[in-house]
Amino acid sequence: MNITQLTVINACLASMGEEPINSLADENAFINGAKFALEQANINEQTRGWYFNMETLTVHPHAIDKQYYLPADVIDFTQEKVNPGWLNLRGNKMYDSDNAEYLTGTSPFKVRIIRLLTFEDLPIMARRMVKGAAVMLFQQSYDGDSTKIQEAQQEYQMAYTYLNTQHIKSVGANFLPRRGTELRGHSRRLPT
Repeated sequence: MNITQLTVINACLASMGEEPINSLADENAFINGAKFALEQANINEQTRGWYFNMETLTVHPHAIDKQYYLPADVIDFTQEKVNPGWLNLRGNKMYDSDNAEYLTGTSPFKVRIIRLLTFEDLPIMARRMVKGAAVMLFQQSYDGDSTKIQEAQQEYQMAYTYLNTQHIKSVGANFLPRRGTELRGHSRRLPT
């Protein structure tokens, strides 16, 4: 089953006993609240950084002002080798908080970024988790029914567990290989 924005909006509405909608163009207070909950849940859940929204990027100083700019969809970043506490993100520029100025330089360097992906670009398990988070936010804002919130929390927790399992496999975070899963001669290429 595909999880779309419409699926999430209808799940929020269903938690209130409302009829489903057929189009995202429909509007009323509950629909707008559900859209807002989806937007907030999407940002909140991706901020952690998952296997699907983290990547390494080489940043180059701007030719004119020598400042380092990151793409507009970057939520956060760390330096590839070390993450100094003084290096931050302000807007889409790197900021040196120790010297209270935007970082300038002449050399490129690598950073590990976390991108904010659109809901449609998320893997199915991530969409399922965002859906659970959106229903929880929506319920807390509108109805506050403890039973409905608890059901949403259970759905969210299950989706989070599945997604975290995928994340651990994808980033190789499990240092205890199971029998038959050793990666001798492992390559990043797919078999042909």
